[in-house]
Amino acid sequence: MIFFFQAQDMGRSEPCILFAQSFVHSQLDEYVDEVIFAEPVVITACEFVEQNASPSAPNVSLIGATSPPSFALEIFVHCEGESRFRRLCQPFLYSHSSSNVLEVEAIVTNHLVVRGSYRSLTLIVYGNTAEDLGQFNIGFDMDNSLANVVCSPSEGKLEDLPPALHSNKLLFVEPTASLKFMSLPFTKFKVSPHLKQFLLLAVKLSEVPDVENQLSEIVGNVVSAVLSCVRNMSSTSTFYWDQNMELGITDYKRDSEKLNDAVPQASKELLELGRFKGVFTDNWSPDDIAGSETAEALISDLLIGMFNKFDTFKSTLNAELQLVSQNKQMILLLGLALLFCCWRKGCFHFVNSGGMETIVHLLDCKMQNSPAVVLMLLGVVECATRHGIGCEGFLGWWPRGNESYPDGNSNGYSILLRLLLGKQRHDVASLASYILHRLRVYEVAARYESVVLSLLDNPSRDHVMVAEGIELLVAASSHLKQIAKLINLYEPIEDPSPATFAQKLSILGLPEGFLSYKATIDGITTSKYTFARWDVDLCLLSLLEERGFFPLSAALLSSPVLRSSNDKQADVFMEITTSVEYALLNFLFHRSGSLFLFLFHFGFICHSNGLCFLLAHREATELLVLSLQDVEETTKKECMTLRQAAVFLSKGFICHPQEVAMITELHLKVGIAIDLLLATDPHSDELLWILWELCAISRSDSGRQALLVLCHFPEVVSVLLDTLRSYTELEPTVKRNETSPLSLAIFHSAAEIFEIIVTDSSASSLSSWIGHAVELHKALHFSSHGTNRKDAPTRLLEWIDAGVVYHKNGAIGLLRYAAVLASGGDAHLSSSSILVSDTIDVENVIGDLTNNSDAQIVDNLLGKLVSDKYFDGVTLCNSSIVQLTTTFRILAFISDDPVVAASLFEEGAVTLVYVVLVNCKSMVERLSNSYDYLVDDGAEYNTTTDILLDRSHDQSLIDLMIPSLLLLINLLKKLQDAKDQYRNKKLMNALLQLHREVSLKLAACAADLSFPYPSSTVGFSAVCHLLTSSLACWPVFGWTPGLFHCILESVQATSSLALGPKDACSIFCLLGDLFPDEDIWLWKNEMPPLSALRTLSIGTLLGPQAEKDINWHLHPEHTSVLLIRLTPQLDRVGQIVLHFAFSALLVIQDMLRVFIIRIACQKEECAVVLLRPIFSWLDSHIDETSSSEMDTFKVYQLLHFISSLLEHPHAKLLLLKMQALRIMGKVLLRCCNIFKTEGKLSLDSRVPSKNISMLTWSFPVLKSLSLVFTSQSPVKQSPSLEREVDSIINEESFFIVHQILVLLQVLPVGRELLSCLLTFMAIVSCCQGRSALASVVFDKQKRDEGTSDGNMYVANDWRSSPFLSCLIKLAQSLDAKEGSEAVVVDILCSLSLSALHLTAQDDK
Repeated sequence: MIFFFQAQDMGRSEPCILFAQSFVHSQLDEYVDEVIFAEPVVITACEFVEQNASPSAPNVSLIGATSPPSFALEIFVHCEGESRFRRLCQPFLYSHSSSNVLEVEAIVTNHLVVRGSYRSLTLIVYGNTAEDLGQFNIGFDMDNSLANVVCSPSEGKLEDLPPALHSNKLLFVEPTASLKFMSLPFTKFKVSPHLKQFLLLAVKLSEVPDVENQLSEIVGNVVSAVLSCVRNMSSTSTFYWDQNMELGITDYKRDSEKLNDAVPQASKELLELGRFKGVFTDNWSPDDIAGSETAEALISDLLIGMFNKFDTFKSTLNAELQLVSQNKQMILLLGLALLFCCWRKGCFHFVNSGGMETIVHLLDCKMQNSPAVVLMLLGVVECATRHGIGCEGFLGWWPRGNESYPDGNSNGYSILLRLLLGKQRHDVASLASYILHRLRVYEVAARYESVVLSLLDNPSRDHVMVAEGIELLVAASSHLKQIAKLINLYEPIEDPSPATFAQKLSILGLPEGFLSYKATIDGITTSKYTFARWDVDLCLLSLLEERGFFPLSAALLSSPVLRSSNDKQADVFMEITTSVEYALLNFLFHRSGSLFLFLFHFGFICHSNGLCFLLAHREATELLVLSLQDVEETTKKECMTLRQAAVFLSKGFICHPQEVAMITELHLKVGIAIDLLLATDPHSDELLWILWELCAISRSDSGRQALLVLCHFPEVVSVLLDTLRSYTELEPTVKRNETSPLSLAIFHSAAEIFEIIVTDSSASSLSSWIGHAVELHKALHFSSHGTNRKDAPTRLLEWIDAGVVYHKNGAIGLLRYAAVLASGGDAHLSSSSILVSDTIDVENVIGDLTNNSDAQIVDNLLGKLVSDKYFDGVTLCNSSIVQLTTTFRILAFISDDPVVAASLFEEGAVTLVYVVLVNCKSMVERLSNSYDYLVDDGAEYNTTTDILLDRSHDQSLIDLMIPSLLLLINLLKKLQDAKDQYRNKKLMNALLQLHREVSLKLAACAADLSFPYPSSTVGFSAVCHLLTSSLACWPVFGWTPGLFHCILESVQATSSLALGPKDACSIFCLLGDLFPDEDIWLWKNEMPPLSALRTLSIGTLLGPQAEKDINWHLHPEHTSVLLIRLTPQLDRVGQIVLHFAFSALLVIQDMLRVFIIRIACQKEECAVVLLRPIFSWLDSHIDETSSSEMDTFKVYQLLHFISSLLEHPHAKLLLLKMQALRIMGKVLLRCCNIFKTEGKLSLDSRVPSKNISMLTWSFPVLKSLSLVFTSQSPVKQSPSLEREVDSIINEESFFIVHQILVLLQVLPVGRELLSCLLTFMAIVSCCQGRSALASVVFDKQKRDEGTSDGNMYVANDWRSSPFLSCLIKLAQSLDAKEGSEAVVVDILCSLSLSALHLTAQDDK
């Protein structure tokens, strides 16, 4: 018996009641009962209340029920990070005569288990939540240490308490000044008076013909300095989030100082040059003019005037020498224009004076012949379009007479597009693409602003929106979707030039080799298995802020008219909400611009993350969160993770706005803690409270993912690393037991936070710490000696162990290191540990890489295992699993590179993966759904309980299998690139056997799915998906042996009885995953859970970019090959389908129908072969007059299966071709015959008990008919197919309608009659059904008149008024008070709607 319990917060100092409940069982036996707390707790005592007694706590209204009076009892707890349970106390004998309050050693846990021989047990657990007392599970007296750190409440004020003891609610009233570090001194480019003076002098001197060379040199120096600053302020230069970050800050500061020195010096040189040429008098000073309000207008007029003097650029230039001279002069002017457009006011005057039209005209001239001029022109456009006025000028919108934006094509946009479509250099093409992207986003944002303002300016009356308002709402939704999509489209454009390719090769050709750390580390940074996005264009976000994107979206979401709307208006509002959520969550993933950087003023640029903008602008943050929050769900504590929510929305699922608001708040909390962490003295008490707050956030899955924001801040990683160093670098004379409690608490909390980063499976998290692996290892090396407890530092050492090997000996070292672990060896280390940290000398672990005789160490270590035909895997210890997990993550990420993948294959990586997967198969097979182990290593085993297994073991195996399979997929695809014929039956069989075990686990989990999806369920689904992707190589690439032959070789063509549910799960899960999705949103009532899991799993665990790679076999060219290979085996598969269609297991039936529908979507004829055995069996058994109970049940199961197939529209034509309507008509006839007495219908007859089960056949048949006669189909079909469907329905509908009318008269009031009426309503709602009804009624009239031709369909008599018959039965049921009133109301409603459908149509 398992209880999930939320501990009540009843005070922070005194122990409170954490749990109070009775475990009651039916008989006396040995039981294991569990208590799982919602958060970590500190247990201090347990009380067992005897029968009919009251507990010692007066405020507990619980009467004891413990029975019998005396029995043996054991108590175990599980501590986070430990692989096994530990005893909370020694086993003891419970007795009424002894004390029933058991005081125990305080320990942090969230999982308590009691075991004993009893019938019932009343248990009360006392203690505190870990948040109250500190959650660090470390080896010293935490209570006393915290007492030394926390001040007594009587000695200070509430605000003096450390942050960890404050309320966890985010307060929007926090002052902006609270941000101490994250707001960096990056400002929007502000023009100084010196720069204005410089521009004024340069423009005037540009009119002098003989100073061109000197002027170009001076202007060029200033332009370079300005561009250096501007480039560091934007995202035009792409940096990986974990590279060059601090370097970029340093460069900006250096460039700013350089600019401040260069501009005054250049102005001085220009002034001297002008005086020398006589342009300026000795008494003339530009200071007064440059400092005036009209300086920008004067500079703009002079600049535009100079452009207009170059008439030669308006026509084709003939003289080459003159062209060169003019180009130099044009570049000079463009440089000045670029400087002038760098700040907003200068850009405004430039655009307002017609400068942008001049730039557009020059781009359209023959200036493309000069790449230098084109680049300068694009540079001016890029600088100008950083401002809204520049975008409008280039798009041709300026000046605007009103608030509306003109429609039609933009000349400037078209010219840029033509330029891009031409054959251009990489720098020209990339800059043009960059500008086009920015312009398109601005255009959509501007139109979105206009639409939303129109909506808000004309509020609807009485919460009703007119047609025009709905059109505006639809337009706003469309613009929002485009904005979200366009922002995500921004990615850097790779340079395809030979020079760039040669540079990459030079990196791989380092002396250390292709697999060295230096040669492969970039593979982790650029891996597609990540959730981090490319840098956001900060200028683009500033443009969105300028257009009021955020406040307008918040106002739209907060509109009471839209929130109370319905029908189409509500659907559009839901789309708008989803688009805003999707945009917000995507910004949380961006490396430089996360969290709506564009929502705020561009006054500060925060590197790595936009959290500081939300925190510094509390009004905007409050507006964002409150517009998403639901006032009815403000008490909700748990939410989805960021990755779950993002994948949910991207796949079309709905994510409640409250979830997005809570995710945002979590990231804001982390941002506040980061800011305090970076501004805190590393040796102060405040550091502990900040780390404690971060650890508190990490208690939930969503909080752990929020903490991954730390990866975006290299300096935070450095602070955490320094924290670990500061503890281990204490004086050698200071003994461990003399270390201050504060230092030890800081050390352990920093290790816990580091553990969250290191254990994350994404490449972005790995790349944030892999460079520090050696330093981290040294800092942790001596921290855990002298204790066997699995605390955070010890666990962290295991996780980073492979990173140290990778640093020292590269990928080859990792292969050999993993081979030792996979074979069950200890890597030449001590018997108690296999950590590199136990020897420091990594060479002792993996051998000398320069020794050629050791080159085949992988094959030497694993060769015997592979060659042994009885090899069934090695059980790995938990430490080995963790170390192998990190190893394979590194290898999987770097194997994206084809050169690295080829080298890994040659070094025996496939052999290593094979052994690891066989080990995983063996361990998964041994996993039990219940716990198998519960005690520490070396403790006695109990013969009756078999000891409970730690639930985290299956998750650790999932974490190992996923990167192992990723590596295998990369290696197998590399083989196909080399066009090699690969034969490895052992590997394929190992993959099939592993899939057989994992698919069973997945099927068991899918039976009870709810949000949030358990991580193990998503993990099992991802593993099945990866196994399918690996196995698809055999049929797609034509390798031997054949995959489908191996899967079905044990299945005879005429019998499938030998197969069990385990085999069925594996076969149909694998076959279904080999083909593309059936479009899960087309399922009528409820999509199969496994289809939803398949859609979500890979994206949730590996990131959206990884899905395309994993689903490589779903491309049309590969799908056609798979179908060709499967076709010869379809007859045998059809027999298996028939055998398991009888099954009452919903999971297997879901797998069957998903597989059949996916095959039908590819080729209908193949699906017919799969279904033929089902319809053949039904046709032969429905007419049997003496069916056994088993056959009756089987008929029902097959009919139910057919109805479940029809929930997908692709099954309709397929089943109609299989004569499904004829089968259904026969079933309805059998149901009608149940009420026959001597050849006539008897309305008062009672159904014999032996026919009750047969009457249940009507339920799935009626449901199927409702789906067949549905008036609308979401799948568009060709006119010929539609005619074919209509023809089949028309042929059988007469008989179907007749039987339905008979059933309406004879069925008693109940669920059967309601189901029949719902089917009738579906029939009369479509034209074929109404036509059939008219034919039946007309034929009935002819029979009454004696002119009938004796149609066989109406051989059974029925009353002329079925509706009247139903109404009479309803009245009689109400008078007799029989049945449910709710069913009667539903029947009456269905009857009325059916009548309305008939009367609303023109046909009779």
